[in-house]
Amino acid sequence: MLRYNEAEAIAKDIGALACRSKIEEIVDGICKEGYDNIFFIGVGGTLAYAWTMENIVKPASSIKIYVEHAADFNTLGNKNFGKNSIVIVESASGDTKEVVESVEKCHKVGAKVIGIIDKLGTPLAGSVDYLINSTGGGLYKWYAIMLRFMFNNGEFPAYDLFWSQMSNMPAALVEVVKKADEPAAEFAKKYCDEPFQYLIGAGNTWGVAYSYAMCLMEEMLWMKTKSITAGDWFHGCLEVCDRDTSVIVFCGEDGARVETDRVLAFAPRITRKLTVFDTADYELPVNKEFRGLVSPMVMWAVCNRLTAHLEDELKHPSEIRRYYRQLKY
Repeated sequence: MLRYNEAEAIAKDIGALACRSKIEEIVDGICKEGYDNIFFIGVGGTLAYAWTMENIVKPASSIKIYVEHAADFNTLGNKNFGKNSIVIVESASGDTKEVVESVEKCHKVGAKVIGIIDKLGTPLAGSVDYLINSTGGGLYKWYAIMLRFMFNNGEFPAYDLFWSQMSNMPAALVEVVKKADEPAAEFAKKYCDEPFQYLIGAGNTWGVAYSYAMCLMEEMLWMKTKSITAGDWFHGCLEVCDRDTSVIVFCGEDGARVETDRVLAFAPRITRKLTVFDTADYELPVNKEFRGLVSPMVMWAVCNRLTAHLEDELKHPSEIRRYYRQLKY
């Protein structure tokens, strides 16, 4: 397949799964010592991971969680943050400016930081209190952290069953990628030159829609987009949609599915350019009760193919930047 290395993808996922024992040790130690709340601090794609976790934890747990954009946290702060807060950050580069500053601010008050960092020898890898290091497979690591906190809080009794089935997910996601290849190619051919695109998500697929619009389509492919939640789409955006507006809906299988279904029931009445990517279309080696939980993983596998085919149609490698990390700002 275009720009896809199956062996590399599986290896990254297996490497991420292998971090679970260390993560359990870290989280169990924190729970034993006690903590007040958990802060997810990030920017861009890492903020999207945080929103994914928030939408998984919030409906099912009494753990107090706060999601903060690093720039806002650095300038405005949060009255609920203190020395007994646990902070989770993620960075592929290990040197994201705003996140580095956030970690420094956390340490000034004595808060402990868990860092999911891909690159060793970087500022973040050297400054976090608990380092989780492997390349790729980020969601496995996020799930391991937050589901362990929930398990220790008596709120995810199916923890062991869930992870016994997750060992089959790397191979299953390869099959998702293969099945998603054709519809992704069709989308790229039809809509790569659209002047503007809406990306809609809800619940734990909202973070995917947000990140794909901003980090992939805008930053990497230079396509003009707007990401919006399924609920917000009905309050403003639908008034500027017409029959030639490209609308993309990411449908997951968690409790927020009813929100994207509402969009799907209405959108065809006003646009002839509706595209739906639905995690329910793919077979998964997990119990039905877990399908909603892993919907973001499935959607990211679909997005892998979207990126490959959009790059090909646009003749624009996603590695090229005009301004990001090219100029001082």
